[in-house]
Amino acid sequence: MKWCKRGYVLAAILALASATIQAADVTITVNGKVVAKPCTVSTTNATVDLGDLYSFSLMSAGAASAWHDVALELTNCPVGTSRVTASFSGAADSTGYYKNQGTAQNIQLELQDDSGNTLNSGATKTVQVDDSSQSAHFPLQVRALTVNGGATQGTIQAVISITYTYS
Repeated sequence: MKWCKRGYVLAAILALASATIQAADVTITVNGKVVAKPCTVSTTNATVDLGDLYSFSLMSAGAASAWHDVALELTNCPVGTSRVTASFSGAADSTGYYKNQGTAQNIQLELQDDSGNTLNSGATKTVQVDDSSQSAHFPLQVRALTVNGGATQGTIQAVISITYTYS
């Protein structure tokens, strides 16, 4: 009889304990994006040769070389892609212009669009996709300049990276 009472007591304890046991909640998070299909980047790399610049013409503050054109071309933009935004990045010096990573001192590189807007690191430029040709063009220009003057002899080199987004 003792065993029988103990069985009932044990069953009652288990019944009460199981009422307080609950299953954990589960959350499923789903992420994604709907984006425009990219255009074909026709200008994958561009090299601009500034040529030989004479140090005596870059001695005074604000002196600069001639502008050199560079065009970025995108083709085969899919129907529905209406705009392309280019984001520019590269090493900047304390003046905000692109830093010369060559050996010439007191030289910066300036990049502008065809409207004369400076495109320093972090800048963006958006153009419309031409519906008839399904292409986009970024006409740009670059030059060497010396913000503070006193440019020294040496090499000029800078790398400007461009990332495209589509809408």
